[in-house]
Amino acid sequence: MLFLIVFVPLLLVVLLVVWVVGSIVRSRENNQLRAMLRTADPVIAERSVELLRPVSVQGSLTRFLESVGMLHRLELLLNQAGLNWSGTQLVSASLIACLIGIVVGTQVPFAGPQALPSIVLSAAGLVVPFLIARRKRSKRIAAFEEQFPEALDFLSRSLRAGHAFSVGLEMLVADSAEPLASVFRRTLTDLHLGSPLEVALRKMIDVVPIVDVRFFIASVVLQQETGGNLSEILSNLAHVIRDRFRLKGQVKAASAHGRITALVLLCMPIAVAAFMMVTSPSYLKVLTDSHVGRVMLTGAVVAQLIGYFCIKKIVNIKV
Repeated sequence: MLFLIVFVPLLLVVLLVVWVVGSIVRSRENNQLRAMLRTADPVIAERSVELLRPVSVQGSLTRFLESVGMLHRLELLLNQAGLNWSGTQLVSASLIACLIGIVVGTQVPFAGPQALPSIVLSAAGLVVPFLIARRKRSKRIAAFEEQFPEALDFLSRSLRAGHAFSVGLEMLVADSAEPLASVFRRTLTDLHLGSPLEVALRKMIDVVPIVDVRFFIASVVLQQETGGNLSEILSNLAHVIRDRFRLKGQVKAASAHGRITALVLLCMPIAVAAFMMVTSPSYLKVLTDSHVGRVMLTGAVVAQLIGYFCIKKIVNIKV
């Protein structure tokens, strides 16, 4: 029991520190992007008001998520991942998986503290739905990044042929694959509903929050305000994105050794401990039964997590 009292707070502290550092880094990057695009971003987005579903008829979980400011972030995550879930459904799935983990953990025989399997499985069930959503979001954004230069070339050729920008968007939506087609389809739908071009394009940033889309929107908005050859601008932007994408692939290949090292260092102790637990469980009782062993085990877990996140941060090179 002392092991749980020591381990759980330390783990939470480590995760909190990692989250705070990541938030600070992302905040600095967002501030730099806002400074770069401030000339093309004079309009402040208005808060959307939900008229068809009053707050009085919403569920208690939805109201709680809105009160703590999590509902908008969760729905934005699901929107970027291309999932037709709501934020409330994601949290409900996470809570259900947590309860299932607690029930399953009570049925698992374990040589150490009996509450440890329940805590581990419940924590895993709590975060798995969010990890799935983030994984789908990453894959969707990566697929869009790969398709985006071809889309810019398509729009450039369409403008050279004499078509209007909106007509080029219609042809692009008709000929493109997912997820690029669905992203531009939303923009085209907003244009058909009467939204200004600048407002319709800026909604793409919420769906695909990458630098390339911001440059594309800034180029189109500036061309609308000051004039210029939009076809040539889009062609040059596609060339720059391809060069950066090629450099990103080279950096990723060069840093593959570091990522594999981090994964091996994280999985090897877990695999060895699981193997020893099956073959000779009495060998590990020194760590679980004595106070010194539990302290050493807690320190090892915390050090493993810190080392993994440090290596991951080192090999995650921004291009």
